[in-house]
Amino acid sequence: MSKLHIKKGDQVVVLSGVDKGKTGRVLEVLVDKQRAIVEGVAVVDLALASVVLVVLAVARWLNGRAPGWTCSVEGRLRPGLLGCCLVIGFVVLNAVYLLGGADRSGGSGPPEHAWIWVLLVLLTSPLQAAGEEFLFRGYVQQAVGALTGRTWAAVGASALVFALMHGTQNAALFIDRLGFGLVAGAVVVATGGLEASIAVHAANNVSSFCYAVAAGTVSQTRLIDESTWSTTAPNLVAYALCGALAVLAARLLGRRRTTGPGPV
Repeated sequence: MSKLHIKKGDQVVVLSGVDKGKTGRVLEVLVDKQRAIVEGVAVVDLALASVVLVVLAVARWLNGRAPGWTCSVEGRLRPGLLGCCLVIGFVVLNAVYLLGGADRSGGSGPPEHAWIWVLLVLLTSPLQAAGEEFLFRGYVQQAVGALTGRTWAAVGASALVFALMHGTQNAALFIDRLGFGLVAGAVVVATGGLEASIAVHAANNVSSFCYAVAAGTVSQTRLIDESTWSTTAPNLVAYALCGALAVLAARLLGRRRTTGPGPV
């Protein structure tokens, strides 16, 4: 096994993964895994939030689509459905995590001033989730659908790109992300908007980072590149359940899934 020629405190450039090209200070060297944990690139990247504005601008100038029509078939973001799906996401995902006996060992415990980390998570993770959903479901999926005329091909394509864009990962983690992408894309079709996918994605990210803060492993969360099938299987069930409940919520709220006249 080759040695890592770096030590704690060194300034380094990340050479692979979703943070390739970024620089930061080494927080810890994991010799057995031939990896290092780097400060500044392991926390939620606010740049993803700007993707929302980019997608809306491209859709407006290139496709002639007003911003509201990227959000939903009703020409706006629907706050009632968004709020309901946030509750669904937090309840279902955390129930599966806690009842599934997830391994919460490891880590050094909550860092000093943990409340600051939690505040940052609450402020940035939903924006990151929204940025990804506007890009993959709001633009890629709609663009592929318009080009091919095949709704489910668009769902599959956006899910595949979503999973691949998360960088290096093993098969279990890839299927986890692909499964989320497929469910999110299907729910966008079934509800006629991005609200449910944004809400569940945000609930997942906020929960994950908050657990990481509690365990003292927040700096490692963005560096995860592997999972296990015993983790992926319940996650897929949770995503599917969130999707089904989100569709039900949209029906109960009388939300349209296609353009044209709808409930008054």
